[in-house]
Amino acid sequence: MGFKCLFCDKCCYFSGEEQCPIVFPDEAEKLRDLAAKVGASIKLKELRVNGARMYRWIIDGYCPFYDRDKRICTIHNEKPLACRMYPLLYNPRTGEVIISRDCPWVNDNPTKLTLDNFINEAKAVEEVIWRIHKVKIELVKK
Repeated sequence: MGFKCLFCDKCCYFSGEEQCPIVFPDEAEKLRDLAAKVGASIKLKELRVNGARMYRWIIDGYCPFYDRDKRICTIHNEKPLACRMYPLLYNPRTGEVIISRDCPWVNDNPTKLTLDNFINEAKAVEEVIWRIHKVKIELVKK
């Protein structure tokens, strides 16, 4: 059995800017629209990643779309790639894909830490790589 989110909130709580997700311009616009619908505000900081314009989504504490009582993402089907690929993390400068040890499932399943156990998350990483580098790759066989 592959990765299964435990709904623990570890990926939805941010204690520093360096932990915050990086989103593409179209995702930033969608986040603004979704936030406006629920009366929330979001803060975005423009940056360049390998020459591509992107945004650091600055979140102080819990994501505004995380329902702490129900322990769910309220925009799950519309969340940005950075959220969809977690617990996989991609470094566009080095090309490394790592698995976050902040995720309890990762720590509970040390023998399952291969990309084959993160099919949906790997697909999101593949899309990120395509959007940044215009290179098609396949991290796992589908």
